[in-house]
Amino acid sequence: MKRVFSIWVIGFASVIGGSWVACAQQIEIRTTLAYSTFIVGEPIVFQVDVRNLTHRAFEVNQPDDKTRLFFEVTKGGDYDELRSIKDAPMVEPFLLKTGQPYQFRAELDKWFALDDEGTYVMRAVLIYNGTRYESAKRTFDVVPGFTVKSGMQMFVNREKMTRTLKLVYWSRNEACHLFLRMTDEPSGRIWDTIDLGLFMRESEPKLDIAADGEVTVIHRSTQEAFIRTRVWSLVDAVEIVERNQLLDPEVSATQRMRILYGESLNGEQESAEAAKEKKSWWKLW
Repeated sequence: MKRVFSIWVIGFASVIGGSWVACAQQIEIRTTLAYSTFIVGEPIVFQVDVRNLTHRAFEVNQPDDKTRLFFEVTKGGDYDELRSIKDAPMVEPFLLKTGQPYQFRAELDKWFALDDEGTYVMRAVLIYNGTRYESAKRTFDVVPGFTVKSGMQMFVNREKMTRTLKLVYWSRNEACHLFLRMTDEPSGRIWDTIDLGLFMRESEPKLDIAADGEVTVIHRSTQEAFIRTRVWSLVDAVEIVERNQLLDPEVSATQRMRILYGESLNGEQESAEAAKEKKSWWKLW
């Protein structure tokens, strides 16, 4: 009878030491990606939830401490992990109280080179008291998107530098979205790709690149509305300065945008020669 009881205890311990314990005995870790597919250059936003189920609070990511939270990323079916492009930890030191969750959001691409197209796998790992706790693996894809329009920006006193701007679309959450991608040459720098919102593919978007670095995009989001986005595209910075909805671009847009649509101020269609003359300082193809 005593031997039977010992076998039962050993069997129970093996269950505790298995996958159930990794989630419930000490630490629970869960990662959630904003999307399953991202456009090249788009921030890879994710959220991590950590819950301390021990009977004591402890600090994580303190200098010279063995308790740390970090992330592992691989590409495709490769077993070799991608190396972080930053020495600093992705998560600042924090106190993980007993019984309480800790939550934070971050951009994975700011610590790992994820500009290449392909499939990636990531997970969060916490080392505590010599034990490794892992979240479930999350898979996401990085894709180029389908290009609908592109343009090139030149910079004063930077003759060798150019910036290619592309309007691309991709299906997200069963709806088509338009994105603005920006890449510098010859440096190859990729700026954060901007999600411009819902996009109706039947209507061609408008891209305007001004000499002072102001970039304006107008695209149809629904049958009744357009979205206008203004971005400052400068040598060392890119910033969204305005985004609004236009029910009628002929009425709501500025004079500059009406010229972009090839319309005169009195509502009459401009000649091709006049429109070309007014747009001589930018190039689209």
